[in-house]
Amino acid sequence: MIDEVVAQYLKLYPEDNRRLSLLKKQLRAGQKLYDRHNYTGHVAGSAIIFSPDKKKVLMIYHPTFQRWQQPGGHWDDGEAGPWLTARREALEETGVQLGKSLKSSDRHIPVHIDSHIVPTRPPKNEPRHYHHDFRYAFVASSEMLSINDAVIKQARWLALDEVKDEDLRQAIARAQQQLRLKA
Repeated sequence: MIDEVVAQYLKLYPEDNRRLSLLKKQLRAGQKLYDRHNYTGHVAGSAIIFSPDKKKVLMIYHPTFQRWQQPGGHWDDGEAGPWLTARREALEETGVQLGKSLKSSDRHIPVHIDSHIVPTRPPKNEPRHYHHDFRYAFVASSEMLSINDAVIKQARWLALDEVKDEDLRQAIARAQQQLRLKA
């Protein structure tokens, strides 16, 4: 199923083909990408959440990585796909109420896939590995948050021009394009 999502994604965004070579190699090898103990790389789902006026995005402060990022987490075995992971993690980490989902061509295709290195984490006995982050876009129905997460303690709405991460900016731009197409 993930192989079909990636194939459809690459039809929409062929410029990402080379950047996702590890993910494609793992798919060809039939690796279990929902297995968080697959230390070559595994799939995460994250949510790029626009404020109702679409001028801000919701960010969480991740204490392990010591940076602001979009809500998200590991795709769990038994979960239908990373699109559900993105929704679940957004609600768990921030309590945000999601309104509209932005879809590339159907609900399973993310607006962006980012493969990035996760550093060694000795307390969890995890070696350096990759996260293949399937990023889905949503528009919140309100800016009200209710953080009730054991790990995430801070969340805030950030003006779009304050986002500095280039990969996240690319994902936001793709989502904004979809918003313009739907208007």
